[in-house]
Amino acid sequence: MKVSTSRRRAMATAREDAYQTIRNSILAGEFEPGHQLKELDLVRICRVSRTPVRQAIRALADEGLVSIKANHRTYVSEVDETLFEQNFDVLSMLESYSAGLAAERISKTEIEFLKELNEKMAGLNSDDEKDVSRRYIDLNSEFHRVIHCASGNDRLRDIVLRLVDFPNTIFLRFGKINIQHNPQATAQHNQIIAALEDGDREWAAMQMKMHTESVRRSFKVLWLASKDA
Repeated sequence: MKVSTSRRRAMATAREDAYQTIRNSILAGEFEPGHQLKELDLVRICRVSRTPVRQAIRALADEGLVSIKANHRTYVSEVDETLFEQNFDVLSMLESYSAGLAAERISKTEIEFLKELNEKMAGLNSDDEKDVSRRYIDLNSEFHRVIHCASGNDRLRDIVLRLVDFPNTIFLRFGKINIQHNPQATAQHNQIIAALEDGDREWAAMQMKMHTESVRRSFKVLWLASKDA
């Protein structure tokens, strides 16, 4: 029996809605590490049937955000050193490659938008933002999204953007953004923008890799400090 195009679209939408709802709840700390995710609760929260919830859980397990045990119970993943390093290893390789592709394809409009986003991040401070951590992450996620959308490789874009959410999980779970670190991040973003604007694939890839490794070091300090607290 053939499934109609409209039916397939509805199924894909339900799956994506469930995925986004569960993921956002994890990133926001509403589901703590070790929390058991019960299927019926997720069906109620996501307002979809069981099948999209199960598909969403499998996708989140692939990202390392949840763990499916032998008894088929699902839990929000605890962040251990192996998971931390493996995620950044893959992110460092793929994000730099994607930035290199983007250098050959990105438009002037996208370049200007990147500059605008970076200026907004640099201007954030704890006095004018109720939740500066969430605001910073939203802007930073959009910055990276623009670059990876410009890569021209949709499959690579989807994989990288989901990996980028892992560092966000660290920040939101274990502490607020330290605004004093913004000058360094701003400078790194400016170097990435310059390489993209110049259309230099190797330079763009190198700058993105340096940025990702810098983020790895900063996030590891934050994560280790949270474990000692």
